[in-house]
Amino acid sequence: MSKKVIFIGPAFPYKGGIAAFNESMATTFQENGWDCKIYTFSDQYAVTTKDKLTTEDPRPNLTIRRGIYSFNPLNWLKISKEIVDEQPELIVTQYWMPYLAPAFGTIFRGVKKELPQVKIATIVHSFKPHQSKIGDKQLNKFLANRSDSLICLSAAVEEEILGSGTQQPVTQLFHPIYSHYGEAIDPSVAKRKLGWTEDKKHFLFFGEVKRYKGLDLLLASLPVEKDYENKFELHIAGEFIESKKKYFRQIVKLGLKEYVDIRNEYIPNEVVPDLFCAADAIVTPYKNRTQSGIIPIALHFERPIIATTAGDLSNDIQHYQLGLVSGPDAKELNKNLKNFIDDKCPISSDYSVIKENISWQSFYRAFNQALNPPL
Repeated sequence: MSKKVIFIGPAFPYKGGIAAFNESMATTFQENGWDCKIYTFSDQYAVTTKDKLTTEDPRPNLTIRRGIYSFNPLNWLKISKEIVDEQPELIVTQYWMPYLAPAFGTIFRGVKKELPQVKIATIVHSFKPHQSKIGDKQLNKFLANRSDSLICLSAAVEEEILGSGTQQPVTQLFHPIYSHYGEAIDPSVAKRKLGWTEDKKHFLFFGEVKRYKGLDLLLASLPVEKDYENKFELHIAGEFIESKKKYFRQIVKLGLKEYVDIRNEYIPNEVVPDLFCAADAIVTPYKNRTQSGIIPIALHFERPIIATTAGDLSNDIQHYQLGLVSGPDAKELNKNLKNFIDDKCPISSDYSVIKENISWQSFYRAFNQALNPPL
């Protein structure tokens, strides 16, 4: 009989990177013979905040149960009883904000009371919020101390967890390459579909626009000197989570209107291959040390990357010659953008080794080894 694992966190119909991660991880466990079920939210945030739901079709191979109300303690007890009835060997939870700690921690406690042998592993995508609030440290510790293993995807998050005072084991792994977006298409075909010209270098900034992702840094670094007129275009594709006014003002102030194309919306999965394959390079100008789900997408589509050292895969980008890396500094980033436009950078066309090293199957093996003892 196959072993059973319960995944807790965002999944269809919720959209976003963590939902994609949760579903990809569940799919990988199923491919390795596990019986999987995902428990996701009926309401992810308080009633004053609108949940972000997708209109896309669900992955056909996954069993997803909507039912968690993040703000209802009675519901958390109900969900823990449901999970106990499932009799899992393993629970895997996606965690990224202290607001969810009471719900997840209470569910864990209820399950452990009835199934003390079950392993609870928490994937920590973010531990210290970019905008901290009173009580965050206590909530993080509450969640961490009710997990058997804490798995993170970057050195920065590992440091934050270790500094929190929790006694639970912490393991840093990596963000695997997404493969659910389908196969790459010919760049020229993708450019024609999007109406992008062949006579320019096209840079793509993809995903939700948040302060730490450094869009303002990227705008300040664009080479608008006469020698680079009409030689490039920056495409911003993703929702502005913070106010977009300051970015628009910056674009006008720097005279960038003819160089910047903005698509301020959630990008559905079927459009992702067009954008990534049409782009000549994917730019991740992050200001803070963090893992990125964007770089694994770029690697899947085998697109060059222009990144800062704040991205957790920056060493791999340099080692495998998959792009250009600089400090989170406008002058350094400007130099790399110019070098890319001028074709003055070594870019490898062999992605095979890194694709294997950070595949979902490699992550699955490393994740199981991180459990104590492994399952």
